[in-house]
Amino acid sequence: MSRVAHEAVAFGAVVRKEWLVLWRYPVNLVVTLGMAVLLPAAYVAQAYGFAGDSQQAVDAFTQRSGTPELAGFIYLGWAVFMWISMMLWGPGMMLREQQMQGSLEAVFLTPVSRFALLFGPAAAHMAPAVMVFAVVGLMLRFVFGVPISWGNLVGGLLVVAASVPVLFALGAIFAVSVLRFRDAEGISGAVQGLVTVLCGITYPIAVLPGWLQPISEALPPTQVLVALRAAVLQPVGPEGTLRRVLVLLLAGVVVGAAAILLLGRSLRSAQQTGRLGQY
Repeated sequence: MSRVAHEAVAFGAVVRKEWLVLWRYPVNLVVTLGMAVLLPAAYVAQAYGFAGDSQQAVDAFTQRSGTPELAGFIYLGWAVFMWISMMLWGPGMMLREQQMQGSLEAVFLTPVSRFALLFGPAAAHMAPAVMVFAVVGLMLRFVFGVPISWGNLVGGLLVVAASVPVLFALGAIFAVSVLRFRDAEGISGAVQGLVTVLCGITYPIAVLPGWLQPISEALPPTQVLVALRAAVLQPVGPEGTLRRVLVLLLAGVVVGAAAILLLGRSLRSAQQTGRLGQY
């Protein structure tokens, strides 16, 4: 069996293990889908309540967000936020649990590449993410009446597919930080809070202070959100969508390479200090 075949078998084993864990607790999946539907509804209700019957408020939102579809703007932002949370929580917690159980050192002593160990758990969490986007799409189309054409749908799917590498890479960097600082809950909470504030999950980044907007625009989650909202909610041409897709793919390559390099450095440091098996 060739090296590539060995790596494929190892990657499949990691994905299968995570699948078994995910589907052993189906209530967690039901809760996730419920959160994708119910929590954004509260933000939508608040926004409509604050706006009232003011056309000026609607025009101000349209000018800053690029779309008059308030529900679509918030629901797509929340779907991406939940996807990011899955990518952070799943792979990072997997390494942290193995570290606490004392099995992490044995796992990293195997001849399996770091790619399978880093990105296998994230691949398994794609299934809940796809379900979240499907539920959100149905909610927008049949409950809020957002006009999503076939062209918008295809553009949105392209953006989601192109954002997979960069979000996987961010999840891998989070997993490396878990190994380094031996903490998952605190780091995850801090990252989720920063994403909520800086990336325009429930509001346009145009309302952020001027000095903060360039920082927000440089973050990969912001680019994913901007591209997805433009593809689904705005009448952009295929050229605009393809340009954003290429940017996301390039970001995925750069961040993914950084994640693998950081993992190697973290493992070497842990081997020298003997901290890999400590929790």
